[in-house]
Amino acid sequence: MIINWITIKVKDFEKSKEFYRDFLGMKAEKEFSPKESMYIAFFAAENGIKIELIYDENLKLENSANSNISIGICSANYDDFLKKGRENNIISSEPAVLGGHMECFFVNDPNGVGVQIIKGE
Repeated sequence: MIINWITIKVKDFEKSKEFYRDFLGMKAEKEFSPKESMYIAFFAAENGIKIELIYDENLKLENSANSNISIGICSANYDDFLKKGRENNIISSEPAVLGGHMECFFVNDPNGVGVQIIKGE
């Protein structure tokens, strides 16, 4: 089995694209509108897994709509992410060592989706 993408329904399309493109550094792959009120954008990670962002003008989302979702990423640029997270005031949990060996911290995207950033080598 291969996971191709994870879909996130978003409340602010531009802020969400900015987070995945500019903060996480994912590659913008394609963007389109299948109907007048809906916009979709795909972003790819280095390993090929994608994040699909869907914005629908007719769908009203609350902040907690994605509160049970978390995405884990591992990065050699951990310290850069930590600095940017602090500068953007989006850190939801400061760095900690989990499981005795995994240093990580958590941020929230503009839709309440948790992103765990793990220190890579």
